Amino acid sequence: MTVVTNPARTESEDEIEVGFDSGPGTPVDPALYEDIEKRSDIVFVAGLNGDTGRYSGHRHVLSAVSPVFAALLDTKSDVITVDYVERRGFEELLHYHYCDPTQLDTVAAARSTLYAAHKFLCPPLVERCARRLDEMLDAYSALEVLRDIRFLCARLPGIASAPPLPALADPAAADLAAQCARWCDSLAHNALLVLDECADEVLVDPRVEDLAYEDLVLLVKRDTLRPSSELRLAEALWRWSAVACERAQRELTAENRRAALGELAYCPRYLLLDEEELRQALELEILKPLERALVLARARRLSAPVPVGAEQEALLRRWARPRPTRPAALPVHLSARSEPPPEEPRPSGLCARRPKRPKQPSFAPEDHNKKRGCCARFGMGLLRVFICLFD
Repeated sequence: MTVVTNPARTESEDEIEVGFDSGPGTPVDPALYEDIEKRSDIVFVAGLNGDTGRYSGHRHVLSAVSPVFAALLDTKSDVITVDYVERRGFEELLHYHYCDPTQLDTVAAARSTLYAAHKFLCPPLVERCARRLDEMLDAYSALEVLRDIRFLCARLPGIASAPPLPALADPAAADLAAQCARWCDSLAHNALLVLDECADEVLVDPRVEDLAYEDLVLLVKRDTLRPSSELRLAEALWRWSAVACERAQRELTAENRRAALGELAYCPRYLLLDEEELRQALELEILKPLERALVLARARRLSAPVPVGAEQEALLRRWARPRPTRPAALPVHLSARSEPPPEEPRPSGLCARRPKRPKQPSFAPEDHNKKRGCCARFGMGLLRVFICLFD
């Protein structure tokens, strides 16, 4: 169990505003919590799809900790409905602001809390959730994490749905939103690296078939995706296209499947497959008949059935390009799991010694005159002077 608290609040604030007499991080006595509920002046009904809960709060406390709460509480109503975050996430958000212990013991709890913290512009809690989720990232959880936070990131396709407009009118609120998005970007970056590494496990996961098109694009269009065989990627796309046709209530034909996939049909690198796997991939009919004929001709090193244009030649070269064997980038250090490997110590510039360059062998005949040193040449010159004087 991971317990996090809000370090921004002080003991004096707790005593004045809420009535706590314990410091941040100290477990709250149930009697004190009951007293808080009695003294509350606002009630939230939070949750999705009928899974809701009622939570008490204080206008002056919550308005001070979040501009979104301040905009939300600018009403005379005593009951406010929050129907865009999960009940568990909203509950943990209130615990954080009231300095109660916040439990991020499961992926689902951390995901829902991160979403609520982002919606209510609480960067410290977003950071805690991102670090906790990074610690639990694996082939199973990375897919769901990426799917949930795509709309919360600033650099990935899709932008977070805006909080109430009065909250973002303040430049400080916009800065809080940018901080939250940066933590989500870092977590999404690490999740994509995990998906690249565990491509085989991810591509056979049935949850891939339920991904939205935008989420599937993030996964399969990466050149750094490293499946053991491109056939796994082709089969995953074929399964997804069948589910997409069912959702759109279209007839399950090869043309409709290709229309659902669009440019994603060109993501598998068909020319990296051996003969048997290539035959299985082409039988899926992800490519058009002419494209299948071009791939088969190039794989067998035969002449193309029709002249190959520049666009088709670019596709054939792309399908034959090997994928990288190493990650595209290092992960962002959010937890012990993503900690970079220790670097070898390098000597400082003052202490480092330059390696000696080996002498190059010479096979030319030696010139004895050039090999004489300074003393020898001076002696020979002096001897010649004496010879000239006494001659």
